[in-house]
Amino acid sequence: MATKSAVRGRGRPREFDTDEVLDRVVDLFWVQGYEATSMSDIVEATGLNKSSLYNSFGTKEELFGIALDRYVAMRGSMLNDVLRDGDAGLQDVSTFLEFVRLEACGPNGSRGCLAVNTTTELGNRDEGVVTMSAGFRDKMRTGLRAALDRSAAAGEISADHVGHYAEILVAFLLSLTVIARGSADGAEIDAQFDAITSIIDTWRIAA
Repeated sequence: MATKSAVRGRGRPREFDTDEVLDRVVDLFWVQGYEATSMSDIVEATGLNKSSLYNSFGTKEELFGIALDRYVAMRGSMLNDVLRDGDAGLQDVSTFLEFVRLEACGPNGSRGCLAVNTTTELGNRDEGVVTMSAGFRDKMRTGLRAALDRSAAAGEISADHVGHYAEILVAFLLSLTVIARGSADGAEIDAQFDAITSIIDTWRIAA
């Protein structure tokens, strides 16, 4: 399933808001997954007929690729805002984790993560998904390393262990989305975050 980031430019000017339509499609695939979502479902969710969808976005597979790209870009923007572009080291990591915790405990927490959901649903059956999954992990890893590198430069943690710490956090965040997708309650999710917070505290260099 090759992903794509641009919609088709066929025919007459569109008479709908492309961003709004794609947001609805993202939500639909996020809740139902790829294989359980039919074109009829997409028609109902977007209010567009099949002809308009095909002329603008292509097949269901192509539309899913566009939606997935949109989701990954959105999550990447969040990583940039909090982790890569921050200036507070470990506090940036804590701010990011708190955002994720609130999201996981919120009304949409049981959706998990569309990128991770797609990886577990389609896995290595699709080269496009394999590429997407690796890129998604790399975005997360790079963002976390940026914050951890700032922390090491500030003397909060050891620079020698930044790579290991980043991998621990990537593994935690990916596993959390699976737990949330399994409809874990707030108490279980909070316990997960309490555990990772305790681990992060052990990384600090004693004053």
